[in-house]
Amino acid sequence: MKRIIIVAFLAAGCAVGAEEAVPSDRLVGQWHGKDRFFGMSYEEIAGKKIEAQDVEVALTISTDGKVEGRVGEAALIECTITSNRGWLGRLLHIKTDFIIWGKILGSVLPGSEGGVHEISAPLDCGEDRIDGSIFVIRPAWSSPYPFLRLRLNRAEPDPSPN
Repeated sequence: MKRIIIVAFLAAGCAVGAEEAVPSDRLVGQWHGKDRFFGMSYEEIAGKKIEAQDVEVALTISTDGKVEGRVGEAALIECTITSNRGWLGRLLHIKTDFIIWGKILGSVLPGSEGGVHEISAPLDCGEDRIDGSIFVIRPAWSSPYPFLRLRLNRAEPDPSPN
């Protein structure tokens, strides 16, 4: 009986604060970074169908949890960000603080796999930095495929007047 209560407590603690609709204030704003893109699938990488190169990532996270932006030449569409763990999950280092769910439309680089792909991007947010990865969600019975590491810094506001 004690084990059941402890397991129930741990499960509840990992979920506390998870799946909040509105992101933390520290996430809201524009983020920018660059990282190495090798391909969106194992086939692209193993077959060396594209040349690995750096791609720019730009995200805008709004107060209502919507995420817009670009990964190379591909656009993020229908993306939202939510909390991914509670206080106990954070204490035990389970999961990440936040996760972006949505789709990517187009080719990241010319010649890379295009179309519309479902993605997830688990990430942690520091003072002025986001660290995480973007995964392509594959069909059932296969694992998500990581195609880009996120290392984003808060974008400086545009000093030019409107």
